[in-house]
Order: sequence, then structure tokens, then C-alpha cells
Amino acid sequence: MKIKQALFTAGYSSFYFDDQQAIKNGAGHDGFFYTGEPVTQGFNAVRQAGECVSVQLILENGAVAVGDCTAVQYSGAGGRDPLFLAEHFIPFLNDHIKPLLVGRDVDAFLPNARFFDKLRIDGNLLHTAVRYGLSQALLDATALATGRLKTEVVCDEWQLPRVAESIPLFGQSGDDRYISVDKMRLKGI
Repeated sequence: MKIKQALFTAGYSSFYFDDQQAIKNGAGHDGFFYTGEPVTQGFNAVRQAGECVSVQLILENGAVAVGDCTAVQYSGAGGRDPLFLAEHFIPFLNDHIKPLLVGRDVDAFLPNARFFDKLRIDGNLLHTAVRYGLSQALLDATALATGRLKTEVVCDEWQLPRVAESIPLFGQSGDDRYISVDKMRLKGI
């Protein structure tokens, strides 16, 4: 099964982008917002809405595989990739990644994931958010193409046993850790 078309759509991620250096420098709190000026490149506020790019891969059979390119809360800090803004990355994805996706066989996930994880454009690895979203979409594409669950694809390609029981989940709480822990407990995380 091959990818017939690749689309990239801007959206909002589930959390926020915070300028960690501005916060460490003493940015004040005003409710949920921070006051003061951002100092990390790309930020227009100390806290701003997180962004994503949704990747949609349309397969030959009409199925649509999806993945979301999202970044971490403290982008650009501590060696992390720079701020991930959809308006900057959609043109990059259309120019550099779309030609590599259209016509690509998705009957196996691992070779595709490794290809994009190691891919360099102008000498640079792809932004971690791009690799994250592409790997999600490619995993979904393989699952749709082969009639398996995504977990089955992972187990099969890494030669792991299929385990039919709950697995532990990771949860990140954000700033208000004590209240957020209670929220996560309520949801079973």
C-alpha cells in the first residue's frame, strides 16, 4: 500500500509554549498568564498557545492516516529544538517532506520511521516535532494498510509479545502540580 497524498494542517496542541528563560529571569504571574517580555527566539509572549501541524496521509485505498507534530512546553531551552510554529513548518513540510511521502510504501513501519529519524535537510535533522508527527502518521498508515492495531504493528516489527493487559501511562502536570496530580488520578493516570 502506498501514500497517494500528504496534507499538513495547522492547529493548536494541548498545552502551551512557555519561555523558560524569561520565567527563570523573573517573569511575573497574572492568573494563568506570565507578565514581561519573552527572551527566547521565536516567542511573542512568555506563555503562548502551543501549536501543532496535523499530518494526514491519504492511502491508495482511501484510508487516512494521521499524526500530530507537537513540541514540548519549554521549546528552545536546555538544548531542545527551537519553538515549533505551524506557519514556519508547513511550507518546509510541503517543500521537503511531501515529495518523500507521496508514493512511499507503508506496508512496514520501521524502515519508514528510521528513514525520517535519520533524514537531514541542509545538514540538519528534522525538528523533533516533525519526526514525532511523521512517525505517528506512518505508524497509523501501516496499521491501516495491514489491517492491524498500531500496538500490533509495534509488537510485530520489534518482535515483542502481544500483551492483552493495561500498561502504565505517563502524565505531565504543568505548573500547578498538586491540583494536577489529583486531576490525573481522577482520570486513572
